[in-house]
Amino acid sequence: MKPIRAVSCWGNEASPLEALDLAVEWGFEAVEARLAGSFATAAHDVGKQIIAEIVTGCDPGAYVPGAMISPQAHLDDFQRQLDEALACDPLRISVLAGSDLWDFSSSCRFFARLLEIAARAGAAICVETHRSRPTFHPVRTMELLSEFPDLTLTLDVSHWCVVCERLVAAETGMFERILPRVGHLHARVGYDQGPQVPDPRAARYTREAEAHFSLWDAVAMHHRSLGAADFTITPEFGPDGYLQSHPATGIPAANLRELNRWMGTEIARRWPGKV
Repeated sequence: MKPIRAVSCWGNEASPLEALDLAVEWGFEAVEARLAGSFATAAHDVGKQIIAEIVTGCDPGAYVPGAMISPQAHLDDFQRQLDEALACDPLRISVLAGSDLWDFSSSCRFFARLLEIAARAGAAICVETHRSRPTFHPVRTMELLSEFPDLTLTLDVSHWCVVCERLVAAETGMFERILPRVGHLHARVGYDQGPQVPDPRAARYTREAEAHFSLWDAVAMHHRSLGAADFTITPEFGPDGYLQSHPATGIPAANLRELNRWMGTEIARRWPGKV
């Protein structure tokens, strides 16, 4: 199973063009970014693929939806960004949409329309498991998967570690229903009190790192069993409070780009031997 590794613009605090330079430097195969059509030519020129990121209900550059943003406003955001993303001919479209403040019935009505818009455009989308969104918890997400057979996920289990306050990535039985529905992975190591360990290479976080790697391996093995030759995965250690820092000096616990490059290299090293 060949990993198609993407450089995250958010995780590396990079513009799409800067992330494209990093993809070339690191030997990654793609870039994951919020996009406009003009980026496609630059990516094509250097032989890199595109994973488009769509985020609804937020100001530009933000990720947490506004509490008073209506479902229709989220859908309008999605339609506009989907049109922009499709102009780039992306390999994947990863979507952060909706709000965790909605009840289940409202979330279901929203996803019915979201999937209808995507289908009408001929777009295959992956909805990310993320705090502040309807997919914030594994049980709620499994309920949505039961309601919508065509719903595919971008799995970021680090968010569920925080919400459930335990190492959910190690609870393999929970994922039997989820693994077949994963279309894209975000590779960040969470722990019971946070979405990002300070450094996954540190010995004290070996258990957390191995649990996440094993889960990602299981996703890849499932898709390989279905005949897939590759699978997309974005190392996504990031800023914005995810990266811990010294309380007095603000000095970060690690270098984000170094972490994300290491994660991509480690994924490429492990997958050929295990999958």
